[in-house]
Amino acid sequence: MRNQIFTARNLIAGLALIALLAVLLTLGVAAQDLDSSQAGNLPEKVTVVKEVELLAGADNPSKATFYKRYSADTFLPAFSDMEYRYDTGGCMHRTGGPSYDHTAHTVQLPEGAEITFMRLYFYDMDPERDAVAQLMSYDGQGGLDLIDVVQSEGTPGWSSVGSGSPFSYVVHNTDEALALWLYFGDSTSSTLRLCGVRIQYQYTLSRTSLPVILNESNP
Repeated sequence: MRNQIFTARNLIAGLALIALLAVLLTLGVAAQDLDSSQAGNLPEKVTVVKEVELLAGADNPSKATFYKRYSADTFLPAFSDMEYRYDTGGCMHRTGGPSYDHTAHTVQLPEGAEITFMRLYFYDMDPERDAVAQLMSYDGQGGLDLIDVVQSEGTPGWSSVGSGSPFSYVVHNTDEALALWLYFGDSTSSTLRLCGVRIQYQYTLSRTSLPVILNESNP
């Protein structure tokens, strides 16, 4: 009797083991078929494509014309004893003082910029004196050079005057500093007022120009 029970139990256990092996074998084949089908749809290699920056640079030069304009009320006198007064619209006139040489303003332009023109804005009703602007270069060792000069003539009232002809001066910030000078001469009257200077220059845009351009400024 015990032998019969033992044999029946062994038979049931054997059948259960066979069924379990059959299920595992079926799942393994199905999984293998799934992996095979998916592998056939995937590319052999995934290539990451870098986005191209659409910026002007060495590969895509773009030379453009820019302007820098400086109002006369932002200039500083070359001598502390020079006396001057503010007029409307950023204009200035000299009122006195023992020194009457000039006022000055630094000019900051990008390396390689080509200055091509300068214009002076003024009010001149003085029959004896003219409004004068000069663009200067300093070498840092006490030397200076005149790049361009413009001046009024006669008594045209409110007016402007530009360079006699376009010129070319390339900026080299490693070798020089640039500045504008405004001359009032010995005038002490509002009949001669200097109002501002505008510089025209050419510049080739580059990747380094982008932050400045996004801030709506000239390079």
